[in-house]
Amino acid sequence: MLLQLNQISFSYGIHTILDQVSFIVNENEHIGIVGPNGAGKSTLLKILSGELTPDGGQIHKLQGLTVGYLPQEDYFPSDSPVIDIFYSAFEKVMAMEEELSRLTDIIATSEGSALQSVLKQYGELQERFDTVKGYEYHSRVRGMAKGLHFSENQLTSPFKLLSGGEKSRVALGYVLLSDPDFMLLDEPTNYLDINALQYLEDYLKGFEGGFLLVSHDRYFLDKVCNRIIEVNHSKIKSYEGNYSRYAEQRERDLMARDALYAHQLKEIQRQKQIIQRFRDYNSKHSSKRALSREKALAKMPLIDKTPQDKHLAFRFIPKSQSGEMVLNVEELSKSFDDANLFENVGFEILKGDKIGLIGANGVGKTTLFRILLKKISKNSGRIRFGSKVHVGYFDQENRDIKSLYSENLLEALWEIDNRLTEGEIRNILATFLFTGDSVFKKISELSGGEKSRLALARLMISNANFLMMDEPTNHLDMQTKEVLENALTAYEGTLFFISHDRYLLNKVCTQIFELTPAGIEVSLGNYDDYLFHQEEKRLRDEDRRRASEGPEITKTRQKQIRQKQKEKTTALRALRKQIKSIENEIDSLESHMDQFETAMCAPNFYDNVEEANRITMDYHQTQQKSEQLLEEWTALHEELEELEIEFDGT
Repeated sequence: MLLQLNQISFSYGIHTILDQVSFIVNENEHIGIVGPNGAGKSTLLKILSGELTPDGGQIHKLQGLTVGYLPQEDYFPSDSPVIDIFYSAFEKVMAMEEELSRLTDIIATSEGSALQSVLKQYGELQERFDTVKGYEYHSRVRGMAKGLHFSENQLTSPFKLLSGGEKSRVALGYVLLSDPDFMLLDEPTNYLDINALQYLEDYLKGFEGGFLLVSHDRYFLDKVCNRIIEVNHSKIKSYEGNYSRYAEQRERDLMARDALYAHQLKEIQRQKQIIQRFRDYNSKHSSKRALSREKALAKMPLIDKTPQDKHLAFRFIPKSQSGEMVLNVEELSKSFDDANLFENVGFEILKGDKIGLIGANGVGKTTLFRILLKKISKNSGRIRFGSKVHVGYFDQENRDIKSLYSENLLEALWEIDNRLTEGEIRNILATFLFTGDSVFKKISELSGGEKSRLALARLMISNANFLMMDEPTNHLDMQTKEVLENALTAYEGTLFFISHDRYLLNKVCTQIFELTPAGIEVSLGNYDDYLFHQEEKRLRDEDRRRASEGPEITKTRQKQIRQKQKEKTTALRALRKQIKSIENEIDSLESHMDQFETAMCAPNFYDNVEEANRITMDYHQTQQKSEQLLEEWTALHEELEELEIEFDGT
């Protein structure tokens, strides 16, 4: 056990955030914290870090446990260069290095017993230095700087001159380099491009300690977490497995709870009717039985109705069909102040395509969109939209509604379609969770999430047949992201969007475009397919590199290396397929268990003793089989992680 929370409570004024929350964190647990915005996820991390004191309850930590904390706020000296902040994570190691150097100087001038004493000191310190891998800290700093995409200029820049996103990456790098026993990470994926996200994922998958992190990135949670804790309505619930397994189990839990709640309501009503019949008999015996049943009913443990969160529900419906060719771009280039941003950009989008645009931060993805929409000029190239193309644009900076800041929500929708009545607009806004007097709110008063919901409402009523969206999931909670994904998946028009949300890219895309300074690279399929193609490309490049190194690597050796890599790829696929098969079997068994539990909760369950015994026996056998499969699933996942690490090292 690393730490334990026991009956932790916390309130802001009259608002209860956490109510008697308890859970244990064991060694090597990689835990994701999820829940609606404002549910208390960051509050929980602040309590664990000691930044906030709970109103009640206790926190027990393993003696000597070192904890690294990544908050969402900045906390470094403003004048410190980035490289110095990274090296400050190794203060103790650098102090040991200095002491070793000092002892080396003393050894050079010592003799006899004094020399033996210094040599003993040196040997003990050298052993400690080796244990903490002291000779690696320079390469670790450089590796972290490269992985999180810091240039040499940024590394020497004072912390105060960095952008908000760069400061967040510095804080993340510092926590990772400090190598604590346990980490608390609040939104660590913020401001990371896809390559930096991949680096962070690989780092956390190989992290030997435990961590507890808050994130809205579902793909990330799937890759790095083996347990999910949901915070909602002041309570928590723990789920084994990654985010996808949590989502499936949570849905089953909610359905089962709703079924039990409905069953209990019927049972209470049935008991009340029986009590009333006994009273109607108006005899001493029947009155006694009525009283007995009333007491039993009063003692019945009541199942609370599942709290209903407000959810969006919307679809994008194109008003008309475009021609087959939607957008054609040839030899497009853009530069700023003689610095080339990108060149030779060319691609074609056809009707029905759903294309995700990815690329490193600063490569010009938003700039490309704004050029296509004629909001800024290009340096060279040709852009041609097809016949009957009606474009709808979602801007992550909400530039299109900034001119409307003094207007209210009703007016913001009327600007798109002035034929709508106030009642129709109110109904539309209600589907985006704007109800009552909130429709009269000034746009300037909206939060980031509210502005995104308003932008989606405006996009919906535009009835465009070609949607261009720049980071559409920014500022949205997980449930709203899922609604948006479903709407985009069902959309019958053409979609072109920029995103770092790999879960969205994986679920929606039919193609991935990667923007580089030299142009566009096209990958067919979704994000997982893109990763597979990238790995194939890496293997081909590695073969070419080895071939160019000369006679040291023979063709036979190249063939052996390639064969070994193919074998590992095949093994990875087989393991993933086996894991998926077990997950499906577990899901099937849990579905059967749900049916057994429903039957066992029935009031007349024991009327047929033989049938009841059979169901009970089947239930326990199914439960045992499910637990065995879960152990097998865990072992296979560990084998998969080891193989992935080995594969990455080849």
